[in-house]
Amino acid sequence: MYTDPRGEAYRQVIDLAVRNSERFVLGEKGRFPADGGWRRYNPILEALEPYLVETIKLPGSNREEIRQMMETYSSAFYTEGTYYIYACCEESGAVLKQAANRLSDWVYPDLPEDLCFLREGGGDYLYSVVHEDTYGMDITEEEAVVLMERITGLFLELEAHRDLDCLLEDAIKHQTDRLYVSGHRLTELPERIRELTELRDLEIFEQDLYQLPEGVFELSKLERLRIMTADLEGLPASIGKLKNLRELSISCGSSDRPAPGWRPKPKEEIGLDRIPPEIGELKQLEQLTIQYSSIQELPAELEKLKNLRSLDLGSSMIKHKPDFLFRMHKLESIHVAQQAYWSEETGDEME
Repeated sequence: MYTDPRGEAYRQVIDLAVRNSERFVLGEKGRFPADGGWRRYNPILEALEPYLVETIKLPGSNREEIRQMMETYSSAFYTEGTYYIYACCEESGAVLKQAANRLSDWVYPDLPEDLCFLREGGGDYLYSVVHEDTYGMDITEEEAVVLMERITGLFLELEAHRDLDCLLEDAIKHQTDRLYVSGHRLTELPERIRELTELRDLEIFEQDLYQLPEGVFELSKLERLRIMTADLEGLPASIGKLKNLRELSISCGSSDRPAPGWRPKPKEEIGLDRIPPEIGELKQLEQLTIQYSSIQELPAELEKLKNLRSLDLGSSMIKHKPDFLFRMHKLESIHVAQQAYWSEETGDEME
């Protein structure tokens, strides 16, 4: 799954998993309190008690047992903890639908973790590892196409999504809140990106993408924007429109398909040579990363970012840290590096 289904799509997926699975599992990982006395979700465990089939405790000292459990039963058994296995039926499914609005809700401390549905004889039908933002179903491509037609909001990865138009069409149809774009050899990003009005997380890794269309800056719900490219011509003033942005990361000198001997252009020639003063309008911004740029100075408007905790300007052309950075008391990490060289052994940039 590109993202976990929410709302009505989540409820339909739970119904589907209940029909196609024998059991489901919820876990209390190793960090949970031993007596469970203050967990918030006790009422959920009590509601599921009539359907409890088995309780499994995995000690962290036995990694081989954990590995075997993952291979035999489910990817849910990836660490030590207590695991509750329940029978699938309409009534237990109703509890799951009432307790959460999406798969990512199944996380400590509000709920037990990583809801997974098990096939008869072992293996996952539906799996989730919330802390890794990993969700999926063990189904064929043909089954995935049918389900996506039937359940709006269930956005599954398909081979057909190697075609960017197909990927965007499905992303828009299912109003995904997360999207990763890479390997399409893009020189420009389609303006249709503005139709992804629910998008909160956008990551693009395309080495020939030199400009961002205005449509990106109309994604008002965007919280995380990551761009990796060989060269970005600049960051427009429109960046100030992304009022909900919490993380902005730009890495120039990057290649998604490096040929033997490939190297980035000298950073003096990188088009990204300034941070627009409108950056100061991003009041929610917590992390700002710009790697390998020709930026020589920082705008004073950065000081307006009262929530900024991390500033990383590695391999820039900035010679001195401006004094205002040291007045930004929420900043926990400041990395402003000018010099860089390339490892002849690995071809990687080093500082």
